Amino acid sequence: MDRARVLLFGGGAAAAFLIVIFLFSGDDPKQPAAVHAAAAPGRPQPAPVKMQRKDAGSILPPGMDPARPTDCLIEPSQVIRVNSGVEGVIQAIYVDRGDAVRSGQVVAQLRSDVDRATAAAASARAANGYSVRAAASRAAYLASVKQRSEAIEKYLARDAVEEAQANARAADEERGAAAQNQRVAQLEYVQSQTVLAEKTVRSPISGIVTERAMSVGEYRGASASHILTIAKVDPLNVEVFAPIAQLNGVHVGDQVTILPEQPVGGKYLARIKIIDRVFDAASGTFGMRLELPNPGNRLPAGLRCRIDIKNIGIQGGT
Repeated sequence: MDRARVLLFGGGAAAAFLIVIFLFSGDDPKQPAAVHAAAAPGRPQPAPVKMQRKDAGSILPPGMDPARPTDCLIEPSQVIRVNSGVEGVIQAIYVDRGDAVRSGQVVAQLRSDVDRATAAAASARAANGYSVRAAASRAAYLASVKQRSEAIEKYLARDAVEEAQANARAADEERGAAAQNQRVAQLEYVQSQTVLAEKTVRSPISGIVTERAMSVGEYRGASASHILTIAKVDPLNVEVFAPIAQLNGVHVGDQVTILPEQPVGGKYLARIKIIDRVFDAASGTFGMRLELPNPGNRLPAGLRCRIDIKNIGIQGGT
């Protein structure tokens, strides 16, 4: 029993001694084995192992990496839903999806038989000067009667003179009413011509037809939003989403090289038109709008692209 106690006491003392040595040695158990090994007398100490640092770009917050790719999207500069200002049945549509149109070109026609007849009637009323001339003649005659009556007023009864004066005033009012009616007829003719012109639908811009929303024979009523959709593709807009770190590298008027995605590819110069002053904190990006000339509509819209902020063509251009 005494021997067991001696062995137990000796083992505990040895364990305590080893723990004290371990605590005062200062070694980190997590370091590689080469660092933990004790240097032998006369042997050179090995160089400590250096830990590889992470790439700085991988630990930067969103938007603060200047090397981050700058994505963009090529879009039409305008997309217009073409419609008529009046209701009616579509008589003809002269273009289809994919067709190129010019500004002012007739693209659709609504039935206008009734409106043409209305315009013709209004034109006839506006050109009718008979009523005006008749009223003017009557007014002139009654005015002369009034003058003669007043000249011989002392030889006539008072009622006769007053009647002549009243007739002259009435004739003058009728002349004014006839002239006013003619002016109203002229305005009605202008209105009918305007309605008739609205039956002819023209393209407000030069571009490409991207949608044909209605067909011949359909009724274009108040609920119809549009007949055609036309996109202006010369020039194009390039919407850019760049990291905030690149903000100081761009200015309005700079020229930037645009790299459309494949299979289009190529390089195109666009000019910065707008730089947003409100950023997107979630993605760490700011928006820009570039104007990309596209003569001949050689470059399609709706393409993804990339730009290189570091290689700007002309700084501070106009």
